[in-house]
Amino acid sequence: MSITGSQESSGFIRGEEIKIKRILVGVDSSSESKQALAFAIEIARPINAEVIACHAIGKLTTISQGHLTPIHQYRLKIIQEFEDQWCDILNDSGLRSQKIIVDGNPTTTLLAISEEEQADMIIVGTRSHSIDSLLGSTAHQIIEHSPVPVVVVPPKNS
Repeated sequence: MSITGSQESSGFIRGEEIKIKRILVGVDSSSESKQALAFAIEIARPINAEVIACHAIGKLTTISQGHLTPIHQYRLKIIQEFEDQWCDILNDSGLRSQKIIVDGNPTTTLLAISEEEQADMIIVGTRSHSIDSLLGSTAHQIIEHSPVPVVVVPPKNS
């Protein structure tokens, strides 16, 4: 595959031409997610691809003094952090971008958004260097079920 600085990147994998116009990135509050987003920005910049940052809000239950705290209070905080903090490097990148936040399971959500937005690639971070520890993880499940290429960005060495 070749990535060029043209307006629309094209390359070949197994004789088939590919074009990367939209890159979907799973985003959360982790440093690994921030690394994945930074990687997506670096891939997108020379080929003028759009970056789509997506966060899936799972089932939230916060116990406060033995009582359930209303989810909407925590949800608003997550949305604000997603927009302002987790996606800050995307906000500053100058690239075409979207930020999508959806209720649901991370794997199911990323695969559905990938299809809806016609993403050409999915990029996710992982907390482990070992493929064995990816089993059962969001990254592993996306690799198993995605119809588009998936890039898993490993954590930086500590």
